[in-house]
Order: sequence, then structure tokens, then C-alpha cells
Amino acid sequence: MNQITGNNSKQKSINSNSFLIGLFVNYLKPSTYVTSIKNINLNKLKQQGIKLIICDLDNTLVPHYNKFPTKVSLDFVNSVKENGFKFILVSNNTNKRVSFFAEKLDVDYISNAKKPFPFSMSKAIKNHNLKSQEVVVIGDMIITDILTANFIHAESILVQPVLNSQGNISWFIKWIEQAIYSRLIKQNLLIKEEETGRNLYSDDYEIL
Repeated sequence: MNQITGNNSKQKSINSNSFLIGLFVNYLKPSTYVTSIKNINLNKLKQQGIKLIICDLDNTLVPHYNKFPTKVSLDFVNSVKENGFKFILVSNNTNKRVSFFAEKLDVDYISNAKKPFPFSMSKAIKNHNLKSQEVVVIGDMIITDILTANFIHAESILVQPVLNSQGNISWFIKWIEQAIYSRLIKQNLLIKEEETGRNLYSDDYEIL
């Protein structure tokens, strides 16, 4: 009898831990997932009522070592402007790095954003007199970009990193990021549009 009780207690503990991990991972899932900014459907975003696009810089628009915008990033930002969206470049990188890049793109920016803390993004949204539901955050990292978006209850688009290398990011952060990726895939919460042909902007992907 005692042995069975012990096993039951152990099982309850495992179930409890799994439940808590599940909640944590669920809060980190993006609204949508695409392999490149080129695959972001701006028309769908407009139909959803999105008015402001907040976009990460390093490994989302360009590799972390690129000083100048690439053709892909220029085309994307120009398309964003042509479609009538407001655009803000938001990065944890230095003011020197971000301001120079933003100048080349002719966009507003926030440097030293301290993501995943949501204060800078919340302030930007407030300054534009917008609701969180009218904002989408685009980035390549779950524990910074996506978590911040979920903190402020905005839409989020996770983009596959331009490079596997993440620059100066520590091995511990990389390990956490990969662990979350694996968990999301295991729970079928991270599906590439190219693999399914599904509309990533459908009601199946609700904002957390």
C-alpha cells in the first residue's frame, strides 16, 4: 500500500510539473510562424485591423553583422509603408547600431529596448494612440520578441532566424530557445505555412 501511494505522489508531481511547463510554453507561442519576412502576408494583417508593425532587427531583418539593409529588408519595409502601416524598428542592440540602420530604412526606432520587458513597446503603442490588438510584433526569438508581444497582448509573428548564429547571445539563452522550439513543435503549436498550406492568420491562431 505504501509503495503504491509513493508512486501516486510521484506521478502527481510529474503531472503538476508538466501542467506548469505546458502553461509556460503556451504563453510563449507565437500567433504565427513563417520562415522569412518575405512570407508575411501584409494584406491579411491589414484585414485583421493591424496598423502598427513592430519589428526586431538582428537576425530578423538582416544578419547581426550586417551594417546596411539588404534588398530583402528594404523591399519588406517599403512594402509595409506602401500598405499604409506604421513601422517601428525595436532592438535590444545599441543606439549606434539601431539608429544607423533605421536611418537607412527611414523608419522610427527604439534601441536598448530591454526585451522581453514590455515598457518600451507599450509606450510606443500608447504614443500612437493604438490598441494592442492593432499591433503585430515580428521577431526571430521567442524569449524576447514573442514573449514581449504576449505580455502586451499583441499579435506576434515568429520568423526563422536569418542565420543559425545569434551573435553575442549566450549558450544558455540559445539552449532555452531551442528547448522552447522543440516543445512547441512537439505540441503542434509551431507549424510552418509552407508545410501545411494553412492560413496562418485564421482563427486557429488566437492571440494569447
